[in-house]
Amino acid sequence: MKSSQVRDLARRYSTGKLSQESYRSQRRSLIDSITGDHVQLAYRQDERVAAARPRFNTKFLGLVMVAIVVAGICVVLFLRHGKGEGGAQAATTQAATAAPAPPPAPGPDLVRSFVETDDWSDMSVQNFERHWQSIGADEQAKAKDSPVYSRLVSAVRQQIDAEKAVAGSDSANDAHLMELQKLAKTLGISAGS
Repeated sequence: MKSSQVRDLARRYSTGKLSQESYRSQRRSLIDSITGDHVQLAYRQDERVAAARPRFNTKFLGLVMVAIVVAGICVVLFLRHGKGEGGAQAATTQAATAAPAPPPAPGPDLVRSFVETDDWSDMSVQNFERHWQSIGADEQAKAKDSPVYSRLVSAVRQQIDAEKAVAGSDSANDAHLMELQKLAKTLGISAGS
Protein backbone atom coordinates (compact mmCIF):
# COMPACT_ATOMS: atom_id res chain seq x y z
CA MET A 1 0.00 0.00 0.00
CA LYS A 2 1.30 3.42 -0.90
CA SER A 3 1.40 6.21 1.65
CA SER A 4 1.14 9.99 1.02
CA GLN A 5 1.84 13.10 3.08
CA VAL A 6 -1.85 13.24 4.04
CA ARG A 7 -1.80 9.67 5.32
CA ASP A 8 1.43 10.30 7.25
CA LEU A 9 -0.14 13.35 8.87
CA ALA A 10 -3.27 11.39 9.83
CA ARG A 11 -1.14 8.56 11.22
CA ARG A 12 0.88 10.95 13.41
CA TYR A 13 -2.36 12.44 14.74
CA SER A 14 -3.93 9.02 15.43
CA THR A 15 -0.87 7.85 17.36
CA GLY A 16 -0.91 10.98 19.51
CA LYS A 17 2.22 12.59 18.10
CA LEU A 18 0.18 15.64 17.07
CA SER A 19 -2.49 17.53 19.00
CA GLN A 20 -5.86 18.11 17.35
CA GLU A 21 -5.10 21.79 16.84
CA SER A 22 -1.68 21.11 15.32
CA TYR A 23 -3.13 18.35 13.10
CA ARG A 24 -5.90 20.59 11.78
CA SER A 25 -3.48 23.43 11.15
CA GLN A 26 -0.98 21.23 9.26
CA ARG A 27 -3.77 19.48 7.35
CA ARG A 28 -5.28 22.81 6.28
CA SER A 29 -1.94 24.13 5.02
CA LEU A 30 -1.18 20.83 3.24
CA ILE A 31 -4.58 20.76 1.50
CA ASP A 32 -4.20 24.44 0.51
CA SER A 33 -0.74 23.70 -0.92
CA ILE A 34 -2.02 20.71 -2.87
CA THR A 35 -5.07 22.49 -4.28
CA GLY A 36 -2.99 25.56 -5.11
CA ASP A 37 -0.56 23.37 -7.13
CA HIS A 38 2.33 24.31 -4.84
CA VAL A 39 2.83 20.77 -3.56
CA GLN A 40 2.28 17.51 -5.38
CA LEU A 41 1.31 14.40 -3.43
CA ALA A 42 4.26 12.06 -3.15
CA TYR A 43 3.54 8.41 -2.59
CA ARG A 44 5.97 5.98 -1.04
CA GLN A 45 5.80 2.33 -0.06
CA ASP A 46 4.33 1.82 3.42
CA GLU A 47 6.91 0.08 5.65
CA ARG A 48 4.21 -1.66 7.68
CA VAL A 49 3.00 -3.51 4.58
CA ALA A 50 6.52 -4.52 3.67
CA ALA A 51 7.02 -5.81 7.21
CA ALA A 52 3.76 -7.76 7.01
CA ARG A 53 4.84 -9.78 3.97
CA PRO A 54 7.19 -12.12 5.87
CA ARG A 55 4.20 -13.07 8.02
CA PHE A 56 2.54 -14.50 4.89
CA ASN A 57 5.71 -16.47 4.18
CA THR A 58 5.75 -17.66 7.78
CA LYS A 59 2.13 -18.78 7.51
CA PHE A 60 2.87 -20.49 4.21
CA LEU A 61 5.87 -22.24 5.74
CA GLY A 62 3.71 -23.36 8.66
CA LEU A 63 1.09 -24.75 6.29
CA VAL A 64 3.76 -26.60 4.33
CA MET A 65 5.12 -28.12 7.55
CA VAL A 66 1.65 -29.24 8.61
CA ALA A 67 1.08 -30.80 5.18
CA ILE A 68 4.40 -32.65 5.42
CA VAL A 69 3.56 -33.98 8.88
CA VAL A 70 0.11 -35.12 7.74
CA ALA A 71 1.62 -36.79 4.66
CA GLY A 72 4.17 -38.55 6.88
CA ILE A 73 1.46 -39.83 9.19
CA CYS A 74 -0.52 -41.09 6.19
CA VAL A 75 2.54 -42.92 4.85
CA VAL A 76 3.20 -44.54 8.23
CA LEU A 77 -0.44 -45.63 8.56
CA PHE A 78 -0.42 -46.94 5.00
CA LEU A 79 2.72 -48.96 5.64
CA ARG A 80 1.38 -50.33 8.94
CA HIS A 81 -1.78 -51.55 7.24
CA GLY A 82 0.16 -52.82 4.20
CA LYS A 83 0.91 -56.15 5.97
CA GLY A 84 4.66 -56.25 5.38
CA GLU A 85 6.10 -57.19 1.97
CA GLY A 86 3.86 -56.66 -0.98
CA GLY A 87 1.53 -54.38 0.98
CA ALA A 88 2.14 -51.44 -1.30
CA GLN A 89 1.85 -53.67 -4.33
CA ALA A 90 -1.41 -55.14 -3.05
CA ALA A 91 -2.78 -51.64 -2.42
CA THR A 92 -1.81 -50.57 -5.94
CA THR A 93 -3.41 -53.66 -7.44
CA GLN A 94 -6.52 -53.13 -5.33
CA ALA A 95 -6.81 -49.49 -6.42
CA ALA A 96 -6.52 -50.53 -10.07
CA THR A 97 -9.47 -52.93 -9.92
CA ALA A 98 -12.86 -51.51 -10.83
CA ALA A 99 -14.90 -53.08 -8.02
CA PRO A 100 -12.87 -54.09 -4.94
CA ALA A 101 -15.72 -56.17 -3.49
CA PRO A 102 -15.08 -58.93 -0.97
CA PRO A 103 -15.28 -62.43 -2.40
CA PRO A 104 -18.34 -64.49 -1.48
CA ALA A 105 -16.55 -66.40 1.30
CA PRO A 106 -18.41 -68.14 4.11
CA GLY A 107 -18.64 -66.62 7.58
CA PRO A 108 -15.36 -65.58 9.15
CA ASP A 109 -13.57 -65.36 5.80
CA LEU A 110 -16.16 -62.90 4.51
CA VAL A 111 -15.75 -60.69 7.59
CA ARG A 112 -11.94 -60.93 7.54
CA SER A 113 -11.82 -60.08 3.84
CA PHE A 114 -14.07 -57.03 4.28
CA VAL A 115 -12.17 -55.73 7.32
CA GLU A 116 -8.77 -56.18 5.67
CA THR A 117 -9.94 -54.56 2.41
CA ASP A 118 -11.01 -51.49 4.44
CA ASP A 119 -13.16 -50.19 1.56
CA TRP A 120 -16.19 -48.28 2.85
CA SER A 121 -17.60 -47.17 -0.49
CA ASP A 122 -21.32 -47.69 -0.98
CA MET A 123 -20.70 -50.42 -3.57
CA SER A 124 -18.37 -52.35 -1.27
CA VAL A 125 -20.79 -52.05 1.70
CA GLN A 126 -23.70 -53.22 -0.46
CA ASN A 127 -21.68 -56.20 -1.78
CA PHE A 128 -20.75 -57.19 1.77
CA GLU A 129 -24.40 -56.94 2.89
CA ARG A 130 -25.53 -59.06 -0.06
CA HIS A 131 -22.91 -61.75 0.67
CA TRP A 132 -23.68 -61.63 4.41
CA GLN A 133 -27.35 -62.30 3.79
CA SER A 134 -26.55 -65.13 1.37
CA ILE A 135 -24.29 -67.18 3.69
CA GLY A 136 -26.97 -68.42 6.04
CA ALA A 137 -27.52 -68.25 9.78
CA ASP A 138 -24.83 -70.83 10.83
CA GLU A 139 -22.09 -69.08 8.88
CA GLN A 140 -23.24 -65.72 10.26
CA ALA A 141 -23.04 -67.17 13.78
CA LYS A 142 -19.52 -68.52 13.09
CA ALA A 143 -18.52 -65.10 11.77
CA LYS A 144 -19.89 -63.37 14.87
CA ASP A 145 -17.85 -65.76 17.05
CA SER A 146 -14.64 -65.05 15.14
CA PRO A 147 -12.07 -62.64 16.62
CA VAL A 148 -12.16 -60.35 13.58
CA TYR A 149 -15.90 -59.66 14.02
CA SER A 150 -15.22 -57.25 16.90
CA ARG A 151 -12.97 -55.25 14.54
CA LEU A 152 -15.84 -55.11 12.05
CA VAL A 153 -18.28 -53.87 14.71
CA SER A 154 -15.81 -51.21 15.83
CA ALA A 155 -15.08 -50.14 12.25
CA VAL A 156 -18.80 -49.85 11.37
CA ARG A 157 -19.42 -47.66 14.43
CA GLN A 158 -16.38 -45.53 13.59
CA GLN A 159 -17.52 -45.06 10.00
CA ILE A 160 -21.03 -44.06 11.13
CA ASP A 161 -19.67 -41.56 13.66
CA ALA A 162 -17.27 -40.09 11.09
CA GLU A 163 -20.00 -39.77 8.48
CA LYS A 164 -22.32 -38.10 11.02
CA ALA A 165 -19.59 -35.61 11.82
CA VAL A 166 -19.04 -34.83 8.15
CA ALA A 167 -22.76 -34.59 7.33
CA GLY A 168 -23.54 -32.39 10.33
CA SER A 169 -27.12 -31.17 10.42
CA ASP A 170 -27.80 -32.66 6.97
CA SER A 171 -27.24 -36.26 8.14
CA ALA A 172 -30.84 -37.23 7.33
CA ASN A 173 -30.08 -36.70 3.62
CA ASP A 174 -26.65 -38.38 3.60
CA ALA A 175 -26.92 -41.45 1.35
CA HIS A 176 -23.60 -42.93 2.51
CA LEU A 177 -24.60 -42.57 6.16
CA MET A 178 -27.89 -44.33 5.43
CA GLU A 179 -25.98 -47.17 3.72
CA LEU A 180 -23.71 -47.55 6.76
CA GLN A 181 -26.69 -47.54 9.12
CA LYS A 182 -28.37 -50.19 6.96
CA LEU A 183 -25.22 -52.33 7.27
CA ALA A 184 -25.25 -51.88 11.06
CA LYS A 185 -28.89 -52.94 11.18
CA THR A 186 -28.21 -55.98 8.97
CA LEU A 187 -25.39 -57.06 11.30
CA GLY A 188 -27.41 -56.30 14.43
CA ILE A 189 -24.97 -53.61 15.57
CA SER A 190 -26.20 -50.70 17.64
CA ALA A 191 -24.93 -47.56 15.92
CA GLY A 192 -23.61 -46.02 19.15
CA SER A 193 -23.47 -42.22 19.48
